[in-house]
Amino acid sequence: MVLINMGEHKDRNIECVLAILQKKNPASTKEIMAMRDLFPKLCAGCASGGDVVLAGKSLVEKGIVERKWSSIGFIWELVSDPEDEKQ
Repeated sequence: MVLINMGEHKDRNIECVLAILQKKNPASTKEIMAMRDLFPKLCAGCASGGDVVLAGKSLVEKGIVERKWSSIGFIWELVSDPEDEKQ
């Protein structure tokens, strides 16, 4: 049986969403899902829109991303430099 460190898995999903938003900002959940192949190692865990939503929610709570609802679903927008949040 293989044990997965869920904290590490969640962190990679967050990094995946950040990397994609740095390429395309803003982006819908669907657009983020479509761009996962650009970052195969980071985005391996973003298997569903739910994974993107959970990662995005963490980024919203940190003030790095804003989330808006539209007719096509959530729109995610990078509003703060993640490097600024680390200091």
